[in-house]
Amino acid sequence: MESVIKVAICDDEKPIRDYIEKCVHEVNPDVLVEQYGDASTMVSASFDADILFLDIQMPEKEGSQCDPLMSELASKSDAVPSGNRMDGMKAARILRTMGNKTILVFVTAVEEYVFQAFDVGAVQYIVKPFTRNKLVGTIRRAIDLAGERRSIEEALSEPKDCDDNESFLIRSGGVNRKIILADISFAEVLGHRIILHMKDREQIEYYGKMSDLEKVAGDDFFRVHSAYLINLSCVKSYDAKTVTVLGEEIPVARGKYQELVKSYLSYYTRKEHL
Repeated sequence: MESVIKVAICDDEKPIRDYIEKCVHEVNPDVLVEQYGDASTMVSASFDADILFLDIQMPEKEGSQCDPLMSELASKSDAVPSGNRMDGMKAARILRTMGNKTILVFVTAVEEYVFQAFDVGAVQYIVKPFTRNKLVGTIRRAIDLAGERRSIEEALSEPKDCDDNESFLIRSGGVNRKIILADISFAEVLGHRIILHMKDREQIEYYGKMSDLEKVAGDDFFRVHSAYLINLSCVKSYDAKTVTVLGEEIPVARGKYQELVKSYLSYYTRKEHL
């Protein structure tokens, strides 16, 4: 049975927390929501929410203490100032230092702060006062992204037989889809989305990371560029600058050409049983 998506909301204004929770449940009533009124209460090694709506400029309440492990991290870096005040941005940095992969959505009243949001891998931000449509759209996107991440993580962790090695699950357009790896000609990164260019010319978009897809794809695929992963069976020609895949010219990153040649020859050898 698929586990429930967990959403955390950390904001010192309870009406804001309650409103975000209400909109989350309008989008998906099955989502589990937990609220935090200050960052230090939220930040701990056991924090495991799939999605976090976090106020950037939220000070810690006087007298509260964060997890001892977090306090030790804070003392060793500039992530948290001295004393007992921790704003949302610094809390996010500590979570990332711990290797936490929660999908971050920043909430702020000062738009200038959003440029820092992407330093800690935030996928989006919303500026107070925000409209209901903006908030609901952000929630939908975050939940879709969390679902995509779950699907990929499950595909990587579960034992696979030969048939399973040839396919994986994604969530695209609000539905789960089984993708046959051999049907992909190449994959392209666009923002936080991946576009699968299929052999039949269909394009399938979903939220995910190219590095995760690369692990699922295996040796029959090669990442010629940070933004492109190609199916070696679809290569028609290549040189030091471009590789042609089903009529599309894809750039070859500097320093990748020799590795491309080795990977293609290795693929050809395997397929021809040489």
